[in-house]
Amino acid sequence: MAPPIVQLDAIPLEGLSLDLTLEHGWLRDLLEPTGAAPAGDRAQTASVRLDLQGREVLVSGSLHLTLQAPCVACLEPVQFPVGQSFQLLLEPAAVKNTPARPGEEVELTADELDTDTYTDDKIDLGHWLREQVLLETPVHPRHAGECPAPLNVPETSVAGRGSAVDPRLAVLKTINLKKE
Repeated sequence: MAPPIVQLDAIPLEGLSLDLTLEHGWLRDLLEPTGAAPAGDRAQTASVRLDLQGREVLVSGSLHLTLQAPCVACLEPVQFPVGQSFQLLLEPAAVKNTPARPGEEVELTADELDTDTYTDDKIDLGHWLREQVLLETPVHPRHAGECPAPLNVPETSVAGRGSAVDPRLAVLKTINLKKE
C-alpha cells in the first residue's frame, strides 16, 4: 500500500505530523528500475509534517531508509542509508500558470522553482515520498574504500589472447564483426 493521500481540510491549523512506515512491496516496486531494493526486513520509515499557509501547504520531513544495490565495482550487494530531510511548498494547481506549448520558451522565477502543485484539495504523500526516495538513491552505488570481494572473472581467451573478460561485457563477444 502506498503512503496516504491527505485531504486539505484534514490538516489542522497547528499542522499535521505523520510517522509513516513505507511498505516493503511499495519500496521494492518503486526502486526496481534503479536496481536498488529495501535492505532486509527492517522497517523503512518517513516522518512528514504538513503546515497550512493559506491555500499553500508546506510539506517537510525526512526519510529513514536502508537500501541495497549491486556495487558498480565488484557487483556484491552494498547497503547505504537514506536519511535526507526535505521541504516542499505546494499550491493549488489552479494558481499555476497554464503549461507552455511545445517549443515555447518559459522563464521561471526562483519562487516557481521551489513550488509545486496539488490538485482537488488532496496531497498525495506517495507522490512526494517517491520523488524524494528516487532523488536520494545513488546512481552508482559503491562500497566505501576497498570492495570486500574482487570481481570473480573467469580466465577466457579473446581472439587467441589469454585475458579476462568481465562477465558484464561477455555478451559483446556474440557480436559478429565483419572485416573487409
